[in-house]
Amino acid sequence: MKKINFTDVNPLSNRESFLIKNEIINTIKNKDFILGQNVSKFEKKFSKMSNSNFSIGCANGTDALILALKSLNLKKNHEVIIPGMTYISTGLCVTLNNLKLVFADVDDDTGLISFDSVKKKLSKNTKAIIAVNLYGQKVDIKSLRNIVGKKIFIIEDSAQSHFASNCKNCKKKNHLSCYKKEKSLKYSDLSCYSFYPAKNLGAYGDAGIVTTNNISLYKKIHALRNLGAVKKNVHLYEGINSRLDTLQASILLKKINLTPKHNNYRRNISKLYDDELDFVGDIKLTTTDPGSSRHLYVIRTKYRDKLRKFLKKKNIYSQIHYPYSMNKVGALREKTKNVKLPCSEKWSNECISLPLHPKIKISEINYVIKTIKEFFAKNGKDNNF
Repeated sequence: MKKINFTDVNPLSNRESFLIKNEIINTIKNKDFILGQNVSKFEKKFSKMSNSNFSIGCANGTDALILALKSLNLKKNHEVIIPGMTYISTGLCVTLNNLKLVFADVDDDTGLISFDSVKKKLSKNTKAIIAVNLYGQKVDIKSLRNIVGKKIFIIEDSAQSHFASNCKNCKKKNHLSCYKKEKSLKYSDLSCYSFYPAKNLGAYGDAGIVTTNNISLYKKIHALRNLGAVKKNVHLYEGINSRLDTLQASILLKKINLTPKHNNYRRNISKLYDDELDFVGDIKLTTTDPGSSRHLYVIRTKYRDKLRKFLKKKNIYSQIHYPYSMNKVGALREKTKNVKLPCSEKWSNECISLPLHPKIKISEINYVIKTIKEFFAKNGKDNNF
């Protein structure tokens, strides 16, 4: 079997790639580089598809989180709760805003932020919670809102969940269009997205966006991303230079309509994995809502590292998301108390992300499954790992 890549950062047909190249050339010809027309067009398009009133493009997903928190006027002693299992950007956006970082553990089955842990971490200084839609699965924001009340801000870290939906009570077999009815911003205040090339909707470089239904937050973030300017040379806020590049907006504008279809293919591949890997060895599947964007397909096993080596020998490439829990990250450890997060730490020691992207073939997935079964068949009986 030829090399099976973990992902494909540009899963486009030749025609789709040709159309994007033409759009790039047109942008260059028009010299429309900074906050050009396609930035506004993409923001409006993304708002429509994400069921949000407003979208503000920015330079990357990390900046989206930084801007979201910066817009809330929080004070130095105010606390922001984040889950222990996420990318470092979720933690850095808190510390870079000089706010107090508080870790909640994750649910053992889903990897999403644990509501029971959140309840224990709430205090009079808690002003915001960042709910991470890990691996593309949306947190139940309505339930989270009921727990924290109306006074605490909820920010969704949606870097992996472009056009995902909460479909726990959905009776449809095909969730291709369920995102059109998703209304999580009814309960959250802001949602932050990354368009890093490997995301479900990826640019040809860095890019990000913040969505909201709150017009006041929209106006402030709109200024903050452009050095705090409400209009040219009128700077009312201490903002940053984090404008969405017009070239990237032009690319994303061409790719955005493909994402729901790509998400659905990811769901179909994930279903195949689910059906074939359940009860294999000591594998624990990630309990996943059917409306997830399935950005990543993650399983857990105590033999993760040896399984990865075995897969690589068979020309199958995997990754780890994430090899650390947030309480173990050196850059953040000094900012927090010595806290233990048993579920997050367990996830970081056992999780492995299998190949998954819109161009992967069924035959390749079957080979990955066959190889994983071979690994456990050879070593599982006597635990000779």
